[in-house]
Amino acid sequence: MKKILLFVGLLITTFTANAQIATFQAIYIYNFANNTGWPTADKDKDFVITVIGDTELAHALTKLSETKKVANRNVIIHEVPSFKEVKDSQIVYLGRSKATQIQNLRESQRDKQTLIISGKNGHCLYGACISFVSNDGKLNFEISPNNIARHNLTVAKKIITLGTEIQ
Repeated sequence: MKKILLFVGLLITTFTANAQIATFQAIYIYNFANNTGWPTADKDKDFVITVIGDTELAHALTKLSETKKVANRNVIIHEVPSFKEVKDSQIVYLGRSKATQIQNLRESQRDKQTLIISGKNGHCLYGACISFVSNDGKLNFEISPNNIARHNLTVAKKIITLGTEIQ
């Protein structure tokens, strides 16, 4: 019985920790979105964030979307299993469990004004605009202004200085 209680306790602790990380990532993503120069032609459309492979983050983003907007636009969250299902989106988040799809995602979004964010560190080297990293238990991010520029987007300098810049 003690082993079962210990196991359940570990599961709850892991779930709570993952949910907290997802909440922090969602807040970061909203900050990235609000500090990115988006095309003015889209100002009357919904702001779409697509999440691949991270249900907890999709839930955290959905919860935030109930009270927050991006550039005065309603936020719509789509959760899809693969890069193949990504429709027009301003942000596409690629979860760690789908990290092998980064190059295909990059190619599928090549000519689009899409901010690609990855849950796996080092992905800026493979085309992500921003990659989340964990240093000593603290959530941080790598950011590639070059990759952002390739998508014809700009990000506020204050966001670039908060992360680790990757060329």
